[in-house]
Amino acid sequence: MIFNETIYRAGIYCRLSSDDGNVGDSSSIQTQKMMLERFCKENGYIISNIYVDDGWSGGNFNRPEFKRMIQDIEDKKINMVITKDLSRLDRDYLMTGHYMEMYFPSKNVRYIALNDGIDTYKDNNDIAPFKNILNDMYLKDISKKVKSARRQRALQGMFLGGCTPYGYKKNPSNKNELIIDEEPAKVIKYIFKLALLGLGSLAIAKELTKQRIINPSSYKSMNGDTRFDRYVKLRNEEEVYKWSSVSVNSILRDMVYIGDMENLKAQVVNYKTKQLRRNSQDKRIVVKDTHKPIIERSDFERVQELLQERKYPVKHNLENIFKGLVYCGCCKKRMTLAIENREKRKTRIIYKCNSYAHFRNVDKHCNIFHYHELKNIVTDKLRSFFSLLKDDSQLLDLIQEKYDSNKIEINYDIELEKIEKRLAILSKLTKKIYEDYANEIIDDDSYQSLLKDYQAEQKELKSRYSLYINERDNKKNYVSEINMLKEIINDYLDFDELTSEMVYKLIDRIEIYSEGEYGKPKQKTIKIVYRFIDLKI
Repeated sequence: MIFNETIYRAGIYCRLSSDDGNVGDSSSIQTQKMMLERFCKENGYIISNIYVDDGWSGGNFNRPEFKRMIQDIEDKKINMVITKDLSRLDRDYLMTGHYMEMYFPSKNVRYIALNDGIDTYKDNNDIAPFKNILNDMYLKDISKKVKSARRQRALQGMFLGGCTPYGYKKNPSNKNELIIDEEPAKVIKYIFKLALLGLGSLAIAKELTKQRIINPSSYKSMNGDTRFDRYVKLRNEEEVYKWSSVSVNSILRDMVYIGDMENLKAQVVNYKTKQLRRNSQDKRIVVKDTHKPIIERSDFERVQELLQERKYPVKHNLENIFKGLVYCGCCKKRMTLAIENREKRKTRIIYKCNSYAHFRNVDKHCNIFHYHELKNIVTDKLRSFFSLLKDDSQLLDLIQEKYDSNKIEINYDIELEKIEKRLAILSKLTKKIYEDYANEIIDDDSYQSLLKDYQAEQKELKSRYSLYINERDNKKNYVSEINMLKEIINDYLDFDELTSEMVYKLIDRIEIYSEGEYGKPKQKTIKIVYRFIDLKI
């Protein structure tokens, strides 16, 4: 049909989530489709496509069919979107308003919410923002009800997770009940048997790997759990049998194996972002004897005692004066202090890259550095550092390099005020051109061109504003940092022994680089990043 000289190619969008519950035929997918198809037929609109997101929440814009519809809009396959009501599009009032008032108009797409009487072509949409807010309140209320219902099920000792613990599977007749999975249950019993013999998590992991027992993620993938396919596909054949101490330790500490159910280990922080946060132990719910145990309670408790008692003997009386400051320059991860007892050779104390265990047998970096050698190098560099700072002129020059931007005289307060005024004007201009566009005072091309220019200027001004704020704060810190560095130099100018206090006051981080071909001696380079100044010695 030609309406206002525009041929409309309609996209019908239907959505229903489990949150909507059984509220009658009016909300079913089939009813939505029939209603909207009849509306298009009565008005002569061509239906180009039908998009159905069945089982997707109204607070989630990551819906597959919704994304496909947006892509069809971008590809100009449709220029009209029709839904049963606003809540079918979304229940987040901010995002719904964005699509209605900004996105659809910018793409020259007409939007109709049939039961709410919303039509973006017509001037009858004043009620839409209030309906959007009500839909958002509904979503928030549903989120609270879901949390409450989940808590009640947790108090009843039901299994609420999506992925069952290794050694168990869901009861086919009751998805909230765990039953023993016999094959991996044998492995669980073997793991606890080794733990009772005094073996630690790492030793147990090595034994399981040696016996070529399939690890948990590989087992689940091989038994049809597609969520673990992404891990298994990246592995070679041997890695299917490789166990980690982390997995073993997790199994040894999990009370699910004595028949107790621990729920609410994590919770959704916000009903919009869906971000998960782990709960502290006091906020979790534990219900005893909810399912058949694999391990005797007395054995489990004994293993917990052994894990608690397992302490590593002190092998040195060394004060780690660089603790937390040493980083691998190759992978950028923090290096840790390690003590290595080598047969028929002297024990060595080294800093070792966290990636060392993974890469030492392959053609990648293998970064280690002797602690005492590092201490001697840092001591020499600090002596050179202090020798440069014996007179104030050199000190001031070095600090000036750190804050080179301070050489440019700018009245930051005046500049910031100018930016704030211009941003306020741009905000009004953006609103004005939208009103002019909605009232057909300016055409679409003019609106898009002006909007693009205003948004680009706003972005540039906000970036400059942040830059000026930082530079102003740096300038304020400039004098105080000179005085602070002078005090440190006076305290440690003629030091005898390097101390942790001196290191932490002067050094921000130490980076160790290892260069050279695999299997050959590496060239080691030390870079010290000082506080307050840029110094390359």
